[in-house]
Amino acid sequence: RDTIIIAGLLGWLFYLDWKLTLITLAIAPVVALIIRTINYRLRNASRDTQQAMGSITQVIEESVTAHKVVKLFGGQSYEQQRFDSEINGVRRHMMKQAAAALANVPLVQMVAAVALSFVIWLAIGQTGSDATTVGGFLSFVTAMLMLTAPLKRITSITEFIQRGLAAAESVFDLLDSDDEADTGTLELGRVHGELCFERVSFAYGRDGRMALQEVDLQIPAGQGVALVGASGSGKSTLANLLPRFYELRSGRILIDGQDIRTVTLASLRANIALVSQEVVLFNDTIAANIAYGQMREVPESEIVAAATAAHAMEFIQDMPQGLATLVGEKGVRLSGGQRQRIAIARAILKDAPILILDEATSALDSESERHVQAALEVLMQNRTTLVIAHRLSTIEKADCIIVLQKGQIAEAGTHAELLALNGVYAQLHRTQFRSNETEGEKNPSIS
Repeated sequence: RDTIIIAGLLGWLFYLDWKLTLITLAIAPVVALIIRTINYRLRNASRDTQQAMGSITQVIEESVTAHKVVKLFGGQSYEQQRFDSEINGVRRHMMKQAAAALANVPLVQMVAAVALSFVIWLAIGQTGSDATTVGGFLSFVTAMLMLTAPLKRITSITEFIQRGLAAAESVFDLLDSDDEADTGTLELGRVHGELCFERVSFAYGRDGRMALQEVDLQIPAGQGVALVGASGSGKSTLANLLPRFYELRSGRILIDGQDIRTVTLASLRANIALVSQEVVLFNDTIAANIAYGQMREVPESEIVAAATAAHAMEFIQDMPQGLATLVGEKGVRLSGGQRQRIAIARAILKDAPILILDEATSALDSESERHVQAALEVLMQNRTTLVIAHRLSTIEKADCIIVLQKGQIAEAGTHAELLALNGVYAQLHRTQFRSNETEGEKNPSIS
């Protein structure tokens, strides 16, 4: 509406006196420069404010999540200082934002007033000539004065526009980011689970250190293979390449003889289940978490069967609402072992032929580990399984143990074969069990 009013008034001004109108429009570049400069500062200040608000949210989230650590280590004053520092940063950015916003309209109005004064002075000089009449002069000045109101309204909305653009930049960046590469065209049906890694190499980043180098590995369908090695040896990287969370640098991975890059991501991942150390649970019921991702209505009987196989019904039955119990954000209302068994039940219900176990029992106490290990044995039956473990005691029964060292396969064989080889695995085994014996001597059981 204001744009139409301005266009109409400018047309009227041209009709009355095109020369004076052109002189009036000479201030347009000055006004445009002022608006552009202020908008630039306003957007930068708004962007900085958005980032500072994000930092405040991060500080609050960390303080709340780690409240036990904060209390035990006396970190209240430190967290208060962090919060005060971030708040002061927001205040400074908002002051800059307010200063830029408040300067916008007055500066434009001042330039317009100077231009109006100059035009009135010129028009007064022409009133004695036949070119300009008193009526025409009054009409011209009135039209110019009427321009100021819509001009003020238009310049004032730039503040909200710049704030909105600054807030939307992060959303636009996310929308403009590259999608996950899904170049495969073939639909992969239910597989038997035979895996083949051929000369697989991978590095994080273009110039990063090679995490895997020329790895060759053949895993028959239904076999359980354990990946062991020191931290950073490439265990998790190798497992994460299978569902294509990362893309290979070179080589290829085959499932039942089919290159995984030629099949669609959805059909590939439909054949893979994952149980990791850090279980992801949603703020929903136990039943919804077990049945998560299923593209059909799952009968309660199937959920109960999966929970029973995962040894989860033992604690679910003791809850007042059973399967309808809310687990809380990130499963906060459940213990570590209970969360792990829910994740195992989810994998059992998915019934995928390939299973990845990433440190599934490393953070559990002995009692919880016993329950989870029993559930895992049920889950691993008739499935091709990749087990990543630091506790060597949990993988002694594996069909094959792969020892990774600096991104390469150092040794491969059964538990007994690798101990007899007296190599890297045997050294890891001796070190770990010597450490366990030392801890047992320092912490004798109370009889």
